[in-house]
Amino acid sequence: MPAAPFPATLSRIEQLSTNTLQLSIQPAAEFDFVAGQFLQLHIEIDGTVHKRSYSIANSPADFQATGLLQVALSQVDGGVASTFFQHATPGTTISMTGPYGALVLPEALPGQLVLVGTGTGIAPYRSMIPQLAALAGEGKAITTVMGFRYRHECIYAEDFAPVSRQRVCLSREPDLNTGEYAGHVQGQFDALNLNPEKDIVYLCGNPGMIDECVALLREMGFPPRQIKREKYVYSGH
Repeated sequence: MPAAPFPATLSRIEQLSTNTLQLSIQPAAEFDFVAGQFLQLHIEIDGTVHKRSYSIANSPADFQATGLLQVALSQVDGGVASTFFQHATPGTTISMTGPYGALVLPEALPGQLVLVGTGTGIAPYRSMIPQLAALAGEGKAITTVMGFRYRHECIYAEDFAPVSRQRVCLSREPDLNTGEYAGHVQGQFDALNLNPEKDIVYLCGNPGMIDECVALLREMGFPPRQIKREKYVYSGH
């Protein structure tokens, strides 16, 4: 992969939820990645380059077929990247680097796989869906635990339905539907019948959630090697 930033074209901008955009990006250089990795976009505004990291939300196979990388962006009022992409149009040229990260699936899965994400933190798991489908076909137990404040902020939930059990946690929604749970993702561990000797838990999202989840899992007896994590450090999007 090129070490320096290389050009890419913004192909499409979609509104996934009330506070999330999905960007479809066409890299101008050869690009290869493993499901679960992320890229970094370089946005130049008034001579200043702003860097933002985003997990790749579509699978390597989908990228090979379409030539497009998909990323999900949380919209923040007044945020540099949020404002830029809200006003960008298809054909806009940006720069990117990557791929980065090691939040990828293990070669062997001895027990249950639990994928925990808040907001756009579920995006890297969406990239894994073909692999998850294969694991589910082998009889492996897979659970996705997604956290949002409100139902209208939910993204990608329907994509996981064919390959995993789902627990959608809504921390501020007053009325819940079937399959929805009040509170935060870290409140779901007791209901998952976890086995610290075999199960693997992935965590992606805000640092506070991840730190609290790690503490709870360690109390349950999980060794560090069976807790995979990637923190989304807030950069004022």
